[in-house]
Amino acid sequence: MPYTFKVKTLGCPVNQYEGRALELAMEEAGFVPTGDIADIYIINSCVVTQAAAAEARRLASQAKKENPRSLVVLAGCYPQVYWEEIKEKLPQVDIIIGTTGRSRLPAIIARQLAETHREQKAIIVEHGPGEEFEEFPLTGNYGRTRPVIKIQEGCDEACTYCIVRKARGLPRSLAPDKVVAQVKHFVTMGCREIVLAGTHLGAYGKDLPGWNLARLIKELDALPHSFRLRLSYIEPMDLCLEFLQTLARARKVCPFLYLPLQSGSDRILQRMGRRYTSAEFARLVQKARELIPGLSIWTDLIVGFPGETEDDHQQTMKLVEELALSHLHVFPYSPRPGTEAAGFPDQVAPDVKKRRVQELRALDEKLSLRFHRQLVGKRVQVLVEKVEENLGEGFSEHYVKVRFRAGNPELKGSLVPVQVLAAAPRGVEGCLIKSEGASNY
Repeated sequence: MPYTFKVKTLGCPVNQYEGRALELAMEEAGFVPTGDIADIYIINSCVVTQAAAAEARRLASQAKKENPRSLVVLAGCYPQVYWEEIKEKLPQVDIIIGTTGRSRLPAIIARQLAETHREQKAIIVEHGPGEEFEEFPLTGNYGRTRPVIKIQEGCDEACTYCIVRKARGLPRSLAPDKVVAQVKHFVTMGCREIVLAGTHLGAYGKDLPGWNLARLIKELDALPHSFRLRLSYIEPMDLCLEFLQTLARARKVCPFLYLPLQSGSDRILQRMGRRYTSAEFARLVQKARELIPGLSIWTDLIVGFPGETEDDHQQTMKLVEELALSHLHVFPYSPRPGTEAAGFPDQVAPDVKKRRVQELRALDEKLSLRFHRQLVGKRVQVLVEKVEENLGEGFSEHYVKVRFRAGNPELKGSLVPVQVLAAAPRGVEGCLIKSEGASNY
């Protein structure tokens, strides 16, 4: 009887892609997915915050409690960086594997299952110069209406708070023809939106002579297929006029940018190791909006970075409000062992962090509502993700959640035109423009 398995993925779009690739690879190797108690549990982990690492440990412990005879795998960024901690804290984990070699995981699991006496295995390969992009193609159905394609991995920035460079290595890219093949695969399967993701997406092509992200977007935009293209987060230091002009001219690219600001204080940005100032970020936002009408801009903010004063915090509040950003992802600073910032002496008190997080999240509600109100009376294209009790729900090209009276459950997975009638902080409501029906974009 074949072994059953579950995969639980934490973290970013890159992780989501890899988690789904793991599921498909396991199925192709003869293992059977299940929603019940499993023989094999794979936790595809994140390490960006302490909370993410703690959640990975919790899931691993829970899996062994759910089925004491199961084989538990802890994979991804967390073990890549802190595998020794895992060995010490989680002896019940059977396989510890980092961010390299996971394409071989089904074979590794099969060998472990065949052993009479299982001993914990740690498979950690340190990243280094000249490392190749490990292909992990999605050959089946992604399982969601909006598939993610990992086109880039690794980072060569030196942000003082970030452990990702150690977790993912230096920048490397998926060959352009393979990106195109993956896009065609999903479009052929009926997907109407594709998300391009990377650890440092703007670094795409640094290892491929003659290529960069702008050129790749032009190639994908020229495809005859009907779909829209969305970019996951991209660093401000990677934006240039050529890239913004490429986005503005592209017919398939959504009017959406996810630009991590992290702080509105130049002093804190310098301490973070970020290679831009608040004024430079503001100019990028202004230029992007000039070129791309109706552009939605999301950002990340780290609150309570070591040394952040009340004045630094107020500078952040002032800047994001002046820029009228569409949505704020707000995170309290989380020290990561092995990073420079973890050793900074002037850590901010937890209660101060909590208050500042609350203030920025309240500002997020205000800014999100302001952006959503600008859509009232306008027509948007909605990728329908679910239809329940005649109500449709999905995301517009601006990545705004839209709810509308659908009527037809077969609209799921389609792009449909919707007239926006009302706005709220977390989304908008509208009505289907029935005379046009589903769109091919």
